[in-house]
Amino acid sequence: MKGTTSDQTRMSPDAFLSRQLWRWYIIVFIANELDLVFTYFGLGQGFLQEVNPLLRPHIYTWWPITIKVVALAGLALGIAAAVHASFARKRRVLKVLHGVAAVYCLVLILHLVTILRAIGS
Repeated sequence: MKGTTSDQTRMSPDAFLSRQLWRWYIIVFIANELDLVFTYFGLGQGFLQEVNPLLRPHIYTWWPITIKVVALAGLALGIAAAVHASFARKRRVLKVLHGVAAVYCLVLILHLVTILRAIGS
């Protein structure tokens, strides 16, 4: 029986990078949904206030969810286009996805800290 190999050794670098793009899209998608859940939980419990002045009057309407759906669909279309682009462009798109995921990570940490502080007091 042969030893197991990683995805990267079984496929071309280009195919591996394309797979990475979609994996990071899923991470951003999950982080986006967690942001939505934490925001609505915190708002509903009075732990958070919406700081976006454009979104504040519409927070309990269908607009925030619509904006998120459109943004995620646009991101998916961008990744689908990048999959067929050059290797260098794929690498740039992957770096942008890493940045987006890092920002969402910070936002989620902020949400958790704020909610846990509010629950603890």
